[in-house]
Amino acid sequence: MLKLQWLQVHQYRSVRSGTRLSFSPFFNVLLGENGTGKSTLLDLVAAVVSSDFTALTQEPFDLEYELAADTGRITVRVRNLPSEGSAIPGLAMDIAVAPKGMAWPLSIHREGPQVTISRQEDASDVVHERIAPEVGGRLWLVLMSGGIAWVEKTGEGTAAVEPLLAMAREVSAQAGLSRFDEGLAYFDQLCQVELRLSRRAEGVLATGTGLASEDLLDGLRKVAASQWGASRFVLPAENVPFLRDSARLLGFPSAEARLFPLASQPQGKYETLSLGGLELSFGDSGGQHVSARQLGYGQKRLVAFQHYLSHARAVVIADELAHALHPRQLRACVEQLGPRQSFLTSQSPLLFDSLTFDSAEQVRSTFVACRRENGSGLLVWEDLSPQAAEAFFTAWRADPHRIGELLQAQGLW
Repeated sequence: MLKLQWLQVHQYRSVRSGTRLSFSPFFNVLLGENGTGKSTLLDLVAAVVSSDFTALTQEPFDLEYELAADTGRITVRVRNLPSEGSAIPGLAMDIAVAPKGMAWPLSIHREGPQVTISRQEDASDVVHERIAPEVGGRLWLVLMSGGIAWVEKTGEGTAAVEPLLAMAREVSAQAGLSRFDEGLAYFDQLCQVELRLSRRAEGVLATGTGLASEDLLDGLRKVAASQWGASRFVLPAENVPFLRDSARLLGFPSAEARLFPLASQPQGKYETLSLGGLELSFGDSGGQHVSARQLGYGQKRLVAFQHYLSHARAVVIADELAHALHPRQLRACVEQLGPRQSFLTSQSPLLFDSLTFDSAEQVRSTFVACRRENGSGLLVWEDLSPQAAEAFFTAWRADPHRIGELLQAQGLW
């Protein structure tokens, strides 16, 4: 799993320059009052973890960060100075890649459409390659472009850069990762997904847009061939794990997803079919079906979060996770995070009740303090001081059941 090790902000909106945060590989909980930039930080983490800065190319920023996984480490500095009339305005990336299993690390510099790649130990081995404007700030495409360019220019063969390509695939697996919002925006977007089927001799291929998760795509692939030509496609919950888990947590014995054909057209020797109008329904013990659109507010958030988890396989970014969830459901959601790295906020102490600590250092790596600086109005994000972490850990060991109260008593929340 590719996880964020640290983030340094040299320039970003009203964040204090020089901000540097270190992160836990598991829980990272943002503390602070309203207006202290917690949601802003979550959105920034989403851009960094997905390494997709296309949404930020119209504003100036200068960031450094490191991603690490079993496949190796990637350190990135990305800067943007917007200018009029440019498809990729002023975007530059300096990337140091150290894939495991590769005899030499790589340096990659990207300036607009130009990529320069070199071995760090041998600056004379340089390859230049132009990349398409749609690559934008997508790190995985920059890595892929660099690896392919190296193979084409040096003739070393793909085996030489396979560890690099493996890291690029790991980064691409997090493409599209976003912040799970504090309301129902994610639920509303889920209902707007479109999926596309392509029927060919070797089977049916399913792809999606927007929030389409592998759960939905896999479920659709399992039933597509048998339902081709039908007026609707029905996916039972056993074929869609997020829907199965949603039904279990909501207390429904059954559930299904329905998709409806939007358009069908031949494409060469293949036939393609677009599907939309996603409907999720849950069956009660009396055989009645309830549409997800008719569920209560908290129930909708639970369904949406289950789908979010099916896409966020390595990193979870959730704003006000506890909002409108029953304590039992919240505990179940936290348990489902498993080994993922999570970035969470909550103005409810219920979330904190799920946390445990083995040391003051774990406390320090778990919490990020967010505040707005008096006078300047700058956003200040910082790790807890060793002293504050030690004081909290001592108090928590004496009374581990009142984390919210302890945080407030020590001025941390």
